[in-house]
Amino acid sequence: MPIRRVPVHRWRPRIGVAVTAGVLLLGAGCLRAPRSSTPAPATAHCFPVERLSPDDRAMADRLLLQLGDGEALYTLAGGLKPVSSEVIFASIRVAPSVDTVELARIDQLRRVTAALSCGEVGAFVQLFAAPTRRADSTVVRQAAIVVYHRHALETLVRRQSVFFGSLGLSPAADPRDLVAAVEYAERAPRWRGYGYLFGYPDAAVDFFVEAGEEGDRTGRLVPRDFRRIETVRQFPETRGGPPVLSAFVYAVPKGAPPSADDLRLQTAAAPLLARYRMARARYITPDSSGALPLWRAWFAAPTP
Repeated sequence: MPIRRVPVHRWRPRIGVAVTAGVLLLGAGCLRAPRSSTPAPATAHCFPVERLSPDDRAMADRLLLQLGDGEALYTLAGGLKPVSSEVIFASIRVAPSVDTVELARIDQLRRVTAALSCGEVGAFVQLFAAPTRRADSTVVRQAAIVVYHRHALETLVRRQSVFFGSLGLSPAADPRDLVAAVEYAERAPRWRGYGYLFGYPDAAVDFFVEAGEEGDRTGRLVPRDFRRIETVRQFPETRGGPPVLSAFVYAVPKGAPPSADDLRLQTAAAPLLARYRMARARYITPDSSGALPLWRAWFAAPTP
């Protein structure tokens, strides 16, 4: 199944829910490198794809490579980003007729993501709440892969207990319930919830929500700059241009200098990306396979 890659030039939570070497405490707190008191999971139980068909196993390996090359690296690699979902995998036509071929592909994605679990990390298929009506009057529903880190989510919900409590969520909530509650929330809480889930600094989340509400009132886009955390996969800044923009991006007020939280996030992310680049050079073959053994070795290694 071909996988479509969607460049993200501005944060729009609907198309990127939506993705970690520790516990992220930004804004009101500080960013600490995560430490796990549990031993690394045994390889046999890490991403148990052997129960899948050969086609599904091949898809699992491709997905792990694409996720690691993007912002989901910072979810897989320990929870710096509690949730990631930067890739749209399918648009399913649901009217005037249902695309049964695409539905079958979604079933395959569900089988594969059920096996993409290891320790604190898991994944699932998310269907977004709002359908899209195209110019030809067909109606489609969009689906994406969500990757999450359980401990990072629990820590986040405790830190932002007032907000998540208003959605009926506690630290023990299932990750699927957390993401679904945010997805189906009203407009401003949805923006805020995704900002927190995606690991953006608190001040950046506040700005995006306030700017969005102002834009709704005035019909104008509030000027903004962007902060980017480096990723292997990059996108062109302009159509047809060279790939220069990373997949992990959030908005800040226009002209704002880098904040302490911006710098802490960059500092925490840099060694994870460096380690992943080294592992990628070792494990990924010329045909782009090898992500499964890469991540099994990553999780089997002692915590730095």
